[in-house]
Formats: sequence, structure tokens, C-alpha cells
Amino acid sequence: MKDIFKDILGIEGVHGVIVLDTEGGVLLSRFSPDYRKEESRISKMSWDSLIRELAGITEAEFVFDRRRIYVRKVQHGFFMAVLDDLAPVSMVRLNCEILQPSLDRLKPGGRIGQILKKRIF
Repeated sequence: MKDIFKDILGIEGVHGVIVLDTEGGVLLSRFSPDYRKEESRISKMSWDSLIRELAGITEAEFVFDRRRIYVRKVQHGFFMAVLDDLAPVSMVRLNCEILQPSLDRLKPGGRIGQILKKRIF
């Protein structure tokens, strides 16, 4: 498995994915080539207030004018997908179900463990 987000990023209208730990730190982020510049901005943002607000939520979808953010609780934080307004959320949900075991293995603190880095990337 070279990149665990390959399938989800291959869905038309999905621009990127972010995995946050329970403290608001970025564990992983991947973006499509057109949105690659956003990846550097993600780690500089403060996510802790959003994480506090999402504390009791298992799944949510935020709708904006031209974008949507799909959020799903994972064992050690939250998975977020940045979508176009017409992206198929059902396909994103299906891919999240498939990714759930891999995302649950991510450990907070130390970002990504060396073992996961070798196996996944």
C-alpha cells in the first residue's frame, strides 16, 4: 500500500484530506496536485478550537458556498476531507469505512510513527 489516500483523492471533487489528533495537531495531510500549496498552510493553522467543538460528534458535514468539509471521528482524532460542492459524499464515506482500520492505527504524539511511515508511504 503506497498511499492510503490514493483512492479517496481519486474521487472527482475531492481536493484533500487531513487527519488531526485530539489536541488539534496534524497527523497526516494530502492534497491533489492543484491544491498542493494548501498542504503547507494546514500545519500552521490552529485546529484546537475546532477539535473541542467536534468532541461529541462521530460524523459531520460542513457546507460552504463552493466547498464542503466532511469530518469523521477516528480512534485518535478526526479525519477531514475537503470537497467540491458536487463531490459524491457517499463515495467519500465508503472510502472512510475502508480506511478506518489504517486511520485507527495512527498514534498521536510524534506525528507518524516510523513503522507506519515505512509500511504506508
